[in-house]
Amino acid sequence: MSTRKMQNYVVKSKKIFVGLEDSKKTWKITVRCDKREIHYTSMQARYANLLNYFRNKFPDCDITVIYEAGFKGFGLHDQLVSDDIACIVTPPNKVTQEKHTRVKTDKIDSRRLATVLENGDYKSCRVPDSERRSDRTISRSLTQLQKEITRMKNRIRKFFDANGYAEIFPAGAWSEKDYRTARELELPTSLMIAVESYWEILDKYVQVKKRLLKQMNNLAKKERYAKAVSIIQSFDI
Repeated sequence: MSTRKMQNYVVKSKKIFVGLEDSKKTWKITVRCDKREIHYTSMQARYANLLNYFRNKFPDCDITVIYEAGFKGFGLHDQLVSDDIACIVTPPNKVTQEKHTRVKTDKIDSRRLATVLENGDYKSCRVPDSERRSDRTISRSLTQLQKEITRMKNRIRKFFDANGYAEIFPAGAWSEKDYRTARELELPTSLMIAVESYWEILDKYVQVKKRLLKQMNNLAKKERYAKAVSIIQSFDI
């Protein structure tokens, strides 16, 4: 019996467990069934390739895929589920590690994922729906933007300290009044040109922050967030 026929016979109408190691360009895939590895492959990281692989090599099988949460988010999970393929997304730091080896490769990781999936020895992430994930990008963007605003303010403060104006301002963090005072200072031409670029960037950041805050307020009006908003508003701040 050929290898292909033997494989089809072994996995026919059975449950198979797929460990998928995700990277930017390629996927390493290990398939297990009945407590043994039955196939390993590598392919370009395109969903059409993966779906064709399952349909051609494992027709009529009950397929479950596991992969680690990473930079691509939950897009692959959504695609698999939409094609009636069960999918588990697991936190990277929760996958059982083999204690006898510290060698780490994508191939080894895909095999480890397939094994822990078949053994039920894993933890799964809670996968938010697409609307919730989309809404979360607003809060994440706001958090990142606030960090950039803080960095720019620190840069402006250090600019004045480094150019002989330290005694005018308090040590450490400035108040909004201090920043207004700094804007109104008469500076030599070169210094003025340099600091104006900082003010321009800061002002753009602040305008974007206002737009994001407005969008956050709109999201807070959604029914699905009503309970969370109510709890937050109940805090005695």
